[in-house]
Amino acid sequence: MTELIKTVVVLDDEAAMIDALRIRFEIRGWRIRHYLDAKSFAESEFHSVEAAVFIVDHDLGNGVIGYDIVRELRQTRPDGLALPVVYLTGRESEKNYLERRLEKPNLRPSCFVSKSRVAHVDLLEICADLLAHFQEVLDQEQSQALRRAAAQVAARAPSEDAF
Repeated sequence: MTELIKTVVVLDDEAAMIDALRIRFEIRGWRIRHYLDAKSFAESEFHSVEAAVFIVDHDLGNGVIGYDIVRELRQTRPDGLALPVVYLTGRESEKNYLERRLEKPNLRPSCFVSKSRVAHVDLLEICADLLAHFQEVLDQEQSQALRRAAAQVAARAPSEDAF
């Protein structure tokens, strides 16, 4: 098991929010990549294979909505369905988030954090827990892949009775 590097990727159109999160995470030893717009985020992150926790804002300006970014992220990355994604918003209620989770459960963010509560929750602890769970999922997938490969090799090997 290779331990993942603590990395967080932030997509938010507010530079002040990115700066606050950057300081918060870097002080605790996390690497951070950040984007102010969906286009630069998409160019860099949609096809990346580097493990990270993603923090995505709801309203990214110019009609771009975070849910669309999360859906695309989950659909394009090889590890997309397992990615840890924190949905950060100042506009949407927890009730709306829960309703959206039910609509498309595989494409939803992992959790919801209201911007009004960011100062009151330990976002780093949330991200660390999500990253640890992501590591477990990756380890399980790797173990299953190895078992499948071993089973395929065993099924193709000639039996000793054949000679």
